[in-house]
Parts: sequence; C-alpha cells; structure tokens
Amino acid sequence: MAELLFETSFHSYRVVNTLGEGGSGIVYKVEDSGGKMHALKCLDASKTTKEKRKRFKNEIFFCLRNSHKHIVVVSDYGIATIKGKECPFYVMPYYSSTLRELMKKGVAPDKAPYYFSQILDGVEAAHLKSIWHRDLKPENILHDPTSDLLVIADFGIAHFGEEHLQTFVETDQNTRLANFRYAAPEQRTTSHIVDQRADIYALGLILYEMFTGMLLQGTGHLPIASVAAQYAYIDNIVEGMVRQLPKDRFASIDAVKQRLIAYKNDFISRQRLSELTSAVIPRSEIDDPLVTDPVRLTDVDYQKGNLIFVLNHQVNNKWQESFK
Repeated sequence: MAELLFETSFHSYRVVNTLGEGGSGIVYKVEDSGGKMHALKCLDASKTTKEKRKRFKNEIFFCLRNSHKHIVVVSDYGIATIKGKECPFYVMPYYSSTLRELMKKGVAPDKAPYYFSQILDGVEAAHLKSIWHRDLKPENILHDPTSDLLVIADFGIAHFGEEHLQTFVETDQNTRLANFRYAAPEQRTTSHIVDQRADIYALGLILYEMFTGMLLQGTGHLPIASVAAQYAYIDNIVEGMVRQLPKDRFASIDAVKQRLIAYKNDFISRQRLSELTSAVIPRSEIDDPLVTDPVRLTDVDYQKGNLIFVLNHQVNNKWQESFK
C-alpha cells in the first residue's frame, strides 16, 4: 500500500491508508510531496463502467469550480494506471471525521440545529445550481473537528444541470441511484422522477437521527419531543420533509429554512445566486450592479426638444422606469 503512488502534472501523492470503499471506487488518505495530507478518490478499474466514468467526470468539474464552504472542493485530478488499467482519480481536503462519527458519539440537542443548518446550506448551494445529490447520508457529510465545519461530499450519482454537465449521462432504467437506507420512496422504483425533493426526504431522516439516534421508519416512532422537549416543533418539520409523495413535502431547502427561522433559529442563513458572479451568497448580501457601481451622470445635452442624459454605464428597464 505504501508503494502506491498517484501522479498529476504537477504533484504526486503517496497512499498512507484506505479510508473507505464503495460500489465504484476507493478513497485513500494520501500525502503529497510537501507532507500535507489529502483524501483521494479513485474509480475502481474492475467496477468502472462508461456511465460511472461520465458521472465521475461531472463530479470532478462541479467540485473544481465550487467555492461554497459546505461543499467539498476538488484541488487536483488525474489518471493512474493500476494493474494495467487506467483509473481516474481526484484529490480533495482530508477530513478526519464524518457526521456518522459525530452521531455515534451522540449529538447534543442544542448542537443538532447548528449542524443541520450547515448541511442545509451545502445542499441548497447545489440545488440553486440545479444539482440534486440523490445519495445524502451521514457518511457523505464530512466533518472538520478543528473548525467544527460540515461539508457535503460524494456527488457521484448526482443529477447535474446543464451548466455543470460535462458529458451527457443516460441512466439505465434498472439503475438504482441511492442507498436504500436514506433513499426517498421515488428512488426505490424506476418509474418516478427523482429531483431535489429526494434530497429533502434524506435530510429529514438525517435530522431525526441526529436527535434520536434512530433511523425514522414505519409509524409510531419516537418523537423528538420525548428526547428534547425544547425542540418539539422539529417533529412537524421532519414530518413535512419525509412525506411519502414528493408533492406533499417541502418543495425547497429554503422552505425548510423559513420554517426553522420561524422558531427563532436566527443562525439559519437564506441563500440565493449572485446576479454578478452566479455564486451562492446570503440573501442579505447586496450584489446589485447598480448598487455596487451606482449610476452617475457624465453629460447632459438638449437636441430637438429632447433632454439627453449620458450615464456612466447601461441600466436595466426597472431603473429606467423608476427614473421616468
């Protein structure tokens, strides 16, 4: 294992140990030539299909361009030859823990909403770019103990919007796009559309599990109110997230956030896409170009009965109507 080396155009990474293994790949803890630790995800050549390679490519390019602090960032990528077969890989920051590890130790009730707000921010940032994760689970939510930050990872089976779609991926009708444990009902069949509401379903299960330590299944389950009375209102929120039919669930992450804010969770931040950069930013952040660079009058003229104003830059129709 110590002799396994991954190289890119500018860096080399030595495998320290294996962090995990999934249906199509292996995640290693690696050390670069400068002694810094990273995580490296490599497609397993023996399990790689054409479709999996396309999805892996989409995942790499989305995370390369990502700037949101609650979504994992890809810092490097390449192709390694292992046992005579080419295996694509990418490099990301190394996180020593996951939400699963936090939940095994027990999440304090007062800490759960704080962690959940970070998860909501990360998933919503993807949704605002028309990307549905479709495989959310505690193991795919990484944790940095130093900053106490949670980061969404593993977009391997995500649905990507046109902006981020590098290669068209056609999913076979019989392909199952999630683990069953956190999968929404519509993901367990082949005849239903799977969209952002599948992520909302999985998030409802995760929220419930953070409080109770149990996976929500069936009826007559233990209410959150019985383990954390001050958070009894979350039972209703969870119920609205895990409805059987997608049309009956919260339609967006923002709808979930608004319900949490209504119960004085003031640390919850609503987000939107920036008009200037298309990055995901807090709704309270001002990025209107007419505010950041106000309109100034540079010249005035009068011709044939018309008063002409010359401005420093173009303005939109809304501004013109207001001016008139």
